Amino acid sequence: MTTRFPRSLPLRLAVALTLALVSPLSRTGSTLHAQNAPVVTRDSVVARLGDLRRIHTPDGIELLEAVAIEGTTQWVSVRGKHKSNPVIVMIHGGPGTPMMPLTWAYQSPWEDFFTVVNYDQRGVGKNAVAANRDALAPTLTFDQLVRDAEAIVTWARSRLGVERVVVMGYSYGTMIGMSVAQRHPEWLHAYVGVGQVSGSGDDYLYTRLRELAQAAGQRDALRELDSIAPYPRPGAPVSTVLLTRKWARYFNGGWYGKPTFDLLFAMPSWAPEYTNADVAAQTAATQWTTRTLVGRGGSMLPDSLAVPVVVIQGRHDLHTPYEPARAYIERMRAPSKSFVTLEWSAPVPMLEEPGRFLQQLLNVVRPLTGAAQ
Repeated sequence: MTTRFPRSLPLRLAVALTLALVSPLSRTGSTLHAQNAPVVTRDSVVARLGDLRRIHTPDGIELLEAVAIEGTTQWVSVRGKHKSNPVIVMIHGGPGTPMMPLTWAYQSPWEDFFTVVNYDQRGVGKNAVAANRDALAPTLTFDQLVRDAEAIVTWARSRLGVERVVVMGYSYGTMIGMSVAQRHPEWLHAYVGVGQVSGSGDDYLYTRLRELAQAAGQRDALRELDSIAPYPRPGAPVSTVLLTRKWARYFNGGWYGKPTFDLLFAMPSWAPEYTNADVAAQTAATQWTTRTLVGRGGSMLPDSLAVPVVVIQGRHDLHTPYEPARAYIERMRAPSKSFVTLEWSAPVPMLEEPGRFLQQLLNVVRPLTGAAQ
């Protein structure tokens, strides 16, 4: 699961990276200038990204609005080129790490073939700035997150005029998505898991990390991993999870080919859906959400679902490890099952292999909706 706390990319660096693509830079005080060009700010960069992604088709849909759910406001994005396309409702993971501010980097091709709904869960993302944490804290449980997801699916079905949707769970969100599928199969065309949680992933992860560290002669890794043994264990602090994920990334089990998630954690700074205040609030919101949820339990993963199941998993995934996820899906009972392996991905395959990920959405998922090919 993606549990590391994100750190937003400083705005100056974001501007510098953008301008470096088009012209030389000079620095005057604390402001970056392109030679003979106006100053470029974060607002202008994200405005251009927003304009690039604008839905222009006459029967398309592009919404960004707040939805009232059980005493909270939860922001929802709906995007698609054609309203007749099947609907995907994405349930993000973390816990507390929204996908909405990452969608600018990978989702546009999906929108030719699906209407895609993303929402920020209670207290995080665009909800964080106005959140009352004292009031929110008692409600922040796994069961409540499932009820929130049910409310979002109900809202999407009504708002978009469809009987069924595809529920796509990502990482921690796979547990929420499976709970929705188990409780309301009549709402779903299919359940899709990305970075599928298996229930035995952390046991596998610890053993695998020690094997990789020994093979590489990485003494620092062995020392740090030994310091948290036995792992996993009930009541262990969040820091033990963060430590294993740090070494998972080092050994190519995060973003394949990148030893850290720094780029992933930087991407919300460029999200057209987010204001400066949203970006600034997100790090603390994710930290608070994770600390609050720890120890409050979750849900037993189901042995069967009454809807088709598709899992798209990166071969190198160590955050939600590949091997236990594959074994879990092999045991599961469902009307149909597809376990899709992306060979050069870890836990973020939509960014690591975006073309192949889209290919699976078209070849495996879309036919389950009855949509014309």
